[in-house]
Amino acid sequence: MGDEDAPTPPRRRRRWPWITLGVLMMLAGAFLAFLTWDAYRLATAATAVDQHAEAAQQALEDADPEALRTEVAEVEDAARTFTAATSGPHWWIASHLPWLKNQAIPLVTAGEAVGAVADDALAPLAGQDDLAAFEVPSFEGGRVDPYVLEEYREPLATASETLHGEADTLAGVDTSESWAPIADLVSGLESQLRTLGGLVDGAHATAELLPTMLGGEGERHYLVMVQNNAEPRATGGLPGAFFELTVDDGRMELGRFAAARDLVDDAGRAVITEDEERIFGDVMSTYPQDANLTPEFPRTAEIVADFWELKYGERPEGILSIDPVALGWMLEGSPALMADGLEITGEDLAEVMLNQAYFLYDDPYQQDEFFARTAKQLFGNIVSGQAATLSGLERAIDAHRFLIWSDDEDEEALLASTGVGGAFLEDTNRLGVFLNDASGSKIGYYIGSDVFVTDYMCEDGNIASATVEVELRHGFDGDVKQLPRYLTGIPQYVPRGEFHVNVVVYPPAGMQLVGATRDGEDTEVVQDVHDGRAMSQKRVELKPGEQVNLVYELKATEDGLGIPGLIMTPGPRPNQPQLELLTAEGC
Repeated sequence: MGDEDAPTPPRRRRRWPWITLGVLMMLAGAFLAFLTWDAYRLATAATAVDQHAEAAQQALEDADPEALRTEVAEVEDAARTFTAATSGPHWWIASHLPWLKNQAIPLVTAGEAVGAVADDALAPLAGQDDLAAFEVPSFEGGRVDPYVLEEYREPLATASETLHGEADTLAGVDTSESWAPIADLVSGLESQLRTLGGLVDGAHATAELLPTMLGGEGERHYLVMVQNNAEPRATGGLPGAFFELTVDDGRMELGRFAAARDLVDDAGRAVITEDEERIFGDVMSTYPQDANLTPEFPRTAEIVADFWELKYGERPEGILSIDPVALGWMLEGSPALMADGLEITGEDLAEVMLNQAYFLYDDPYQQDEFFARTAKQLFGNIVSGQAATLSGLERAIDAHRFLIWSDDEDEEALLASTGVGGAFLEDTNRLGVFLNDASGSKIGYYIGSDVFVTDYMCEDGNIASATVEVELRHGFDGDVKQLPRYLTGIPQYVPRGEFHVNVVVYPPAGMQLVGATRDGEDTEVVQDVHDGRAMSQKRVELKPGEQVNLVYELKATEDGLGIPGLIMTPGPRPNQPQLELLTAEGC
């Protein structure tokens, strides 16, 4: 037979494509199984990190080292699980695949951040014998040791750098195409690190500043400013009294004192900015009583330092500000003090200084003298170590009633990063609601003020809009004619007993004012820009017994806005803003 008749051998079946496909499917299954298992571990670890990090923050606030050690151990354990659950070859592969990389990269970054925070920030703090750095330094033998926190300086510096560095890293992660729970995890972790960072910053600044500011490296000369909340100003009240404070190696001594009227400069030589003059008027350069029409305390302090230097030829190295409410908190439980026939205790100190004192004298000069003299005596009891409660000082700091500024640039940079520094304009993620009296009287003692903020949040966690309600109430219900003239005001300018005020509102960055109402009716406000911050002013006049409600509507102009903070003018009584979070519609 010919070749063409030869039988055809059976064709070999090519099985390798199917084998390869099977292997790939097995690998894919294993890959997905690993990711699924890791996802479960991640969810558990993330919950643990969140819970124990929050508890660790509370332990820092309470200065409880034992609790901190317990919580940090839990955070470290959860961090190890978190890191392990976001590492391995399958995560490297996932980080290079479409869609999966948008889920993997944020999680890997979050895992690295959690590990760094646990090891480099919290663990060194937990290793301390105590957490005195998170407490207000106390007097011992009439002295505060300038180096009492020296051992904490290095771990606090490292913790602060780590927390801010990892928070910045998380802020830079693109989660726009990530699964919503992953985006929430990253943003929540960033927020938590920012909060922890802020807490550590305060302790870090204190540890860094005490040696120099308490005179450990040479005598320091400060000026204490006492604000009178009965005549509101943005940072609290009219600066009514000033006295010198010398600090040398932790020991404090008070010097001369002056009432605000003693420092008036008719030539208007105190230096103010163009924005300050346009918005608040040139009175800030003439009258120390108006130096804090601006809510930016460092600027107020600079202006006050100018006034003191113009009067006495000496420039203070720093300014401390306090008000009678804070003094009362710090003196609670201390023996009563007699001043011009009045018995003053911590509980009634604010009432006496802000109201009752004006019934003692008809002469305004004598009233100012009483305020200045009594404030100096009370503060003297505190700085001598005779009477002061640490909880009272901490409460005053939290309420923005105790503020510090330094003329040294390096010290001021540290102070401005903390709540005690009183910086506002650069902290653009905070809403500001302030009151500036326009009555020229002390009737503000009878005014109640409340702020209600409602934030509207989208499903993605971003703030879409906000409503800010400012409620003012004139609480005096008696006969105005029975009140001292200095308390009720000069009738040529304002009818006696009426309260006139400029309400000043600064929206947070990324939001703009789109409307305002007064008692339900549309109303106009004067809008301006202060040192780059949008702001508005609204004049309000209240007769005794009247109430007014202003409502400001804010709308987001940027994506990715979180819940803003809020700062408001501290009043003659403790006032606490109310915040509410609601779901936004249509986003």
